[in-house]
Amino acid sequence: MADVVTVKGYGAGPRYNKGGSGSNFLCLPEDPQWKTFLDGYSSVAGEISGFSYEIFNSAVSYQNSPFSESNSDGPLAFRPAPCAVCYVASRSTVLMIPARIQCPDDWTMEYAGYLVSDFTQNSDKKRSSYICLDEAPEVADNKTVQGKWHGVIYPVEVTCGTVPCSSYINGRELACVVCSK
Repeated sequence: MADVVTVKGYGAGPRYNKGGSGSNFLCLPEDPQWKTFLDGYSSVAGEISGFSYEIFNSAVSYQNSPFSESNSDGPLAFRPAPCAVCYVASRSTVLMIPARIQCPDDWTMEYAGYLVSDFTQNSDKKRSSYICLDEAPEVADNKTVQGKWHGVIYPVEVTCGTVPCSSYINGRELACVVCSK
């Protein structure tokens, strides 16, 4: 049996309504370790915060959720997202493949889901990384968060034209798979 190390934590990234700082999503561990630090906010610093799901089922006026709610004990909308980073000693390469639901031959599927990122409707929004979210997401806790002090993730829909419309259907949510070898 291979040695497996898993770090659980909180999905985090840039605040949804601010520019600057990082653009990628990270997994902040549940038990942070600190070096020398200054308490309090600075006007000359980057910023990171946890993110919540902006994934809605038919219970609201619009729907953007292809996800199962079997692991979340209810709707995902406005609930904080957990994360995990897993290392398997015998498999040194991990690859996220968008628009796929199976791994290449001789690769091991770690999980499958849907591609997510920040929302892009407003032109003042900044870019974020794409991540593959498990098809049945979990939540960090049962509270809901609303306001401007966190990041948000949404399902990613494809726009065809420069990718062929015969294969990539406009407005369809993209699946993804995480594979290791």
